[in-house]
Amino acid sequence: MTVRIAQVSDAHLSAARPFFAGNFARIADDIRPQGMDFLLATGDLNLVGEQSEEELMHGIAQHAAIGPELISVPGNHDVGNDPVRGGKGIATPERVALWNKHSGPSAWVRDLPGWRLIGLDCQSLDFHTEQWEVLHKAVQDLGTRRIALIQHMPLTDGAMDDTRAAYWTMTPTARQRLLGAFGQTRPAVVISGHVHQWRDRTADGIRQIWAPSTAFVLGDAYQPTFGTKVVGWVEHAFHADGTHDARLRTVDGLALDDLGHMPHVYRPLPRLDERPDLWETKS
Repeated sequence: MTVRIAQVSDAHLSAARPFFAGNFARIADDIRPQGMDFLLATGDLNLVGEQSEEELMHGIAQHAAIGPELISVPGNHDVGNDPVRGGKGIATPERVALWNKHSGPSAWVRDLPGWRLIGLDCQSLDFHTEQWEVLHKAVQDLGTRRIALIQHMPLTDGAMDDTRAAYWTMTPTARQRLLGAFGQTRPAVVISGHVHQWRDRTADGIRQIWAPSTAFVLGDAYQPTFGTKVVGWVEHAFHADGTHDARLRTVDGLALDDLGHMPHVYRPLPRLDERPDLWETKS
């Protein structure tokens, strides 16, 4: 038996400021007739969901309306950033509670033939202790299944033992703590978003699949290139024999907006040649 999942990520939807609603509608129309078993949203469903419960509800509802059963994990624009990154928009127990209220638990386990999907909220690992209990139990009674870890942020853009602290991936401390919790049974694949680039690579034996955003890219002047800067969605096929296929899906008519040219969305973004430290994490 094969289970097919449509992954969308980083839609940045907003009822009040629907900048990216057109792309999302086209992608939703492309997914609906595909006969997918689930819709997987890997964070940043919302433009400013961490600031407004109404906005949070809007983004979740728009995803659920696509049709297949929605399974999701939150991103920094849903519950806030990992507190270690500082600033006003950090994850808090109250923000996580709102996500759980409207979308369901941010840490969950879903079993498929041959696979166990583990969803985590990588923004709140420091204080959301229930996640560690979910993960511990999921590893303990795994059986012969392989693990697919699902979270908003990638583990790393390089090697697992990389000591650099970067905005686009987990901090080294958080990554090592998370991988350590798996013990000898590491994930076979990690599925994420956040970077707004498509990438499929294996690092230290772990396949990492980054979904592009449905909304926008950040041009080369504003963000390093790790993979392919494109908008679209990802089709996953999980097979009962423990194998897995993933492919990028693009849709005619999508706008390839560059957030660097849209200062009205969040804020003006400094160019990399002006601020090479722009996306570094201070920790």
